[in-house]
Amino acid sequence: MTVRTAVLTNSGATLAISASIPATYDAAGYAATTIAYTAVGQIETHGAHGVTATMIEFTPVDTAVVAKLKGSKNYGTKALTIGYVPGDAGQVILKTASESNNHYSVKVTYPLGTGESTAEVHYLDVIVSKLEYQNGSVNDAQKCNVELAVSRAPVIVAAT
Repeated sequence: MTVRTAVLTNSGATLAISASIPATYDAAGYAATTIAYTAVGQIETHGAHGVTATMIEFTPVDTAVVAKLKGSKNYGTKALTIGYVPGDAGQVILKTASESNNHYSVKVTYPLGTGESTAEVHYLDVIVSKLEYQNGSVNDAQKCNVELAVSRAPVIVAAT
């Protein structure tokens, strides 16, 4: 398999959500035909996702050198900015999810690179922790801010 060697633009990246969770938290589980994903429309900013480890520090008296250890992992919160469209099916699911304690499955699909026949996909197990309407001035579009609290390591399916 050839691995992409160039940076791509995010233009064309999509995010879809499902109220179903996979039987297994791997590529096959997330891609199962039992999970129906609904595209979220009008995403202006996809935000970031990944892992941050808590750093634990202590200083032994004998060396007086700060020792560092990795502690717990946090897979972060993906912050989205979305052009608010009340009739968008994906945004309706986000709204429902924001009032729920349930986990949801998210599929982020990136644009194809040169010579790729399948896109890179990131699958996320999330809780929708925020849906907030963003009001602005006369020349601003109506938007909402959504936060997806990522609960597990992202499952990344490489482009081919």
